[in-house]
Parts: sequence; structure tokens; C-alpha cells
Amino acid sequence: MTEDPAGATPTNDRKAEIWAFVIALGVIAALVAAYLIVGLAGVGVVMVAMTAIIFVVLVTITVGG
Repeated sequence: MTEDPAGATPTNDRKAEIWAFVIALGVIAALVAAYLIVGLAGVGVVMVAMTAIIFVVLVTITVGG
């Protein structure tokens, strides 16, 4: 049996899935907090800020960092 060069093992898949849920929970928590503190304007500001942050996170994940 040969190893997968990408390193896809059940353990790595499980860790990636957990991180995906942690990231999603963080985004939702930030949006809820902004809505409760500032209202819809806060949600808009958080969405704009999160776009850049999510982009950096996705690029980091893609390159294996």
C-alpha cells in the first residue's frame, strides 16, 4: 500500500473538520456580538473585516501552513 502524498489520513481529516467548525463558530460569534453591540452596521463592518481574514486563512490552509 502506498501513502497518500497529500497526507490525507482519517486523523488529519478529523483535525481539519474540527478547525473548519471552530472557524465557522468564530465567524458566527463575531457576527452575533457585533449585532448585539452595534446593530446591523456592526454586522456590515465585521463582514468586511472577516473577508480579508478568511481569505488569509484559506490561503494558509491551501499552502499547508
